[in-house]
Amino acid sequence: MSFFKIILPLALSTNMALAADTTKNVINGVAVESIKKNDARTYVGTISKDFSTSIGNVVKSVVNFNEKCNNSLKDRREFTDKKANCKYHNESLVETITIKNINKTGWTKETNEIERYLLARHIYNRGKFHHYELIRVYEKMNSKNQKTIIITQTMLDDKEVKKYTNPKFDKDSAFDQVTSTFTITEVSPNQTNLNYQYKAITDHWMLNKEVSVPQVFASMSKGINDLIKAMDQESRTPMRDVAAN
Repeated sequence: MSFFKIILPLALSTNMALAADTTKNVINGVAVESIKKNDARTYVGTISKDFSTSIGNVVKSVVNFNEKCNNSLKDRREFTDKKANCKYHNESLVETITIKNINKTGWTKETNEIERYLLARHIYNRGKFHHYELIRVYEKMNSKNQKTIIITQTMLDDKEVKKYTNPKFDKDSAFDQVTSTFTITEVSPNQTNLNYQYKAITDHWMLNKEVSVPQVFASMSKGINDLIKAMDQESRTPMRDVAAN
């Protein structure tokens, strides 16, 4: 996910809780947290959402990665059709390439893992950025014997990418580590719960400053709410296969 747009000024919220090197807030239903340790800052955003639809439809609304981008940035696309329109808005995302034909050697599936593939991401935010993400899908029963699908999205460094594919570009990102985790639980055949967490670690000189925290919080909240809105809309459409490039 690409949530950050740090160029807009934002006043500090009066209900922001400050404790030592930790800052917490809740913005439009998203719990956001910043943790400063040594020279790095960790940003975390979490939300829980109930969907009145099947678990399959909610999973579908997560993995339609190619349908999420900023259409106003289509002229900046390098690898995908510049005339195509994304169905759902993602502020800084130019394009995504889904790579399911990955190398089968050099790694092994983890417990309960049912699928693994890559995303190649092209981002524009006052400059051009690229990175690869590893998607892993797990299926299990939770302690209440409810079907649970967990989808993790992890930004890779260049060495890790080469285990899976021949990269089209090197990593260029303001963040050292980024992970997203979707925990999707089947409450009933037509009721599904999502717990979502976004976590990013950076030592970037601007994003690391305390003065940038409220701006990043605002971007995280907006980006996560945009994601949930897109998931809600997509999960209401008929089930179909998501095409990969």
